[in-house]
Order: sequence, then C-alpha cells, then structure tokens
Amino acid sequence: MRKIVGISILLAVLAACSSANKGNAAETGLVDTTLVALDGTEVNLSDSKGQVVIIDFWATWCPPCRNSIPTFIRLHEKYSENGLVILGIGLDDEQDLQKYAKDAGIPYLILIGNNDIAKAYGVTGIPKTIFIDKKGKIRKTQVGFAPELEASFDALVDSLLRE
Repeated sequence: MRKIVGISILLAVLAACSSANKGNAAETGLVDTTLVALDGTEVNLSDSKGQVVIIDFWATWCPPCRNSIPTFIRLHEKYSENGLVILGIGLDDEQDLQKYAKDAGIPYLILIGNNDIAKAYGVTGIPKTIFIDKKGKIRKTQVGFAPELEASFDALVDSLLRE
C-alpha cells in the first residue's frame, strides 16, 4: 500500500512539473518557503543563504535515492563544520521518511516535501540533487545517482566552500 502511495506522489509531482528550473528556484537557488522537518520544526529554505547547500529530492521507495544517502552522510560528516548544509527533501509518506531516516542513521535535516517545492525546483525525476553556492546560486544539478559521482560531489563541495 505504501508503494502505491509513493508512486501516486511521484506521479503527482511529475504531472505538476512542466519544465525544469522554472520560477523562483532558477533565479535564486534557495526558494523562500517553509517546510516541516521530521522533528516537527519549520525550516525556511532561504535561511541557508550564505552557506553551501545541497538539496536532495528523494523517496524511500527509490533505489537510486537510497543508494545516494551514504554519499550525503559522508559529505555531511566531512563538511558540515565548514558550512555545508544538506537538506534532504523527502517526496514520500512522513512515517516512511521517519523510519528510513532513523534506520539509515541520516544525520542531516530531512524535510517533508510537497508538489509546490518539487515544482519550484523543476523536479521531473528523483533523486534530484541541487548544489547551491554561498551566494544562493545553483551551481550544479544532478538527476539520478551512481557511486562514481561521489568524488565529483566531494570536489564540488570543497571548491564551493573555498569560494
């Protein structure tokens, strides 16, 4: 039943997304919108301006999404004290996100996504990873994941933090 809900959410997201990089996110990188974290706190994405930000759109039922999580955990552990913020935006049922985040030991912030935020960032497939510099500009987007991307993600984050 949960997979059916997840697939329904993805289909709704895909239907809502008519074009990539449309709207506020394409202009500023960090949309001025508030999402709820798994711990119940409200987080405004634009509050992360001034830091290097990785936004990762994902779902628990998506194998490439699950495969990318260890990479983001390593990046968080390596760079969070230097100003890297990782925001995992889950496009899934809140209970599934809670369980997966706990089981996987995800140390970075997981936010509960919705169609509006997915549309703002032009999400047409997941995982979608967006790298944003300290000025709030989108520097790279990546749809999909493969383990060989980890080194390039690491190099990009290191470079952005030095700017």
